[in-house]
Amino acid sequence: MKKLLVLTLALTLPLAQVVRANDDTDKKKKRKHQAEVAEEQPSQQAARSRQKAAGQSVKQPAPPRRPGAAQTQRPVAKSPHSAVPVPRQPVRSEADLNGQNRVPTQASNKAKNQNRHVNRDSFTVARSRAVHGHHNRNWWRSHYNTRFVLFGGGYYYWNLGYWYPAFGYSPFYNNYAYSEPIYGYNNLAPGQVIQNVQLALRDQGYYPGAIDGLIGAQTRAALSSFQRDRGLIITSAVDEPTLVALGLA
Repeated sequence: MKKLLVLTLALTLPLAQVVRANDDTDKKKKRKHQAEVAEEQPSQQAARSRQKAAGQSVKQPAPPRRPGAAQTQRPVAKSPHSAVPVPRQPVRSEADLNGQNRVPTQASNKAKNQNRHVNRDSFTVARSRAVHGHHNRNWWRSHYNTRFVLFGGGYYYWNLGYWYPAFGYSPFYNNYAYSEPIYGYNNLAPGQVIQNVQLALRDQGYYPGAIDGLIGAQTRAALSSFQRDRGLIITSAVDEPTLVALGLA
């Protein structure tokens, strides 16, 4: 038994000496690193002071790193040129700016309209299709499976390229200030079509009145003058040849 104890002590003593030696080595390395940092700090501070006095940008020192610690990768600043481009906002149309649904001008539609065949008598044909009798909503719906819109105090229906008054469609809205056919395009309601016509006539110096979407005496006079100057049939109405000549349709 005594021999076993002696043998155990003989083995443990060298192991303890090795552990103490490793601890002493680590302590020496730590003290050496601290001394180096302490020596570098005054010189670095002096260098920063000289840069600051000369008006140069001063780079902040990096935090001390422990010996043997893993070095982490610093994030790379992205160049502003490599950023994802911000999509440009679409250019706002005149409709967004002033509430008017303006269409391309005559100049932009000139090439398209040159090859378009227009029936000079289209308004006469359109007037022949108009229904002059008064009928209720059910009658209109059963005879015309189409679009009905409220305009100028009464309802109008869409048929073969023109808007027509639907007399009697509603007992509450049955005041038709304008009862002629109105040529339509781009799925626009009658009031918007007339507004565009008024704007186009105003741009060409024919219409001085308000852009109200209603056909009054001034609008009819402007239509008549424009049709006369362009050699069109004078209808004083919003018909297909006139809208094509204005560059709208």
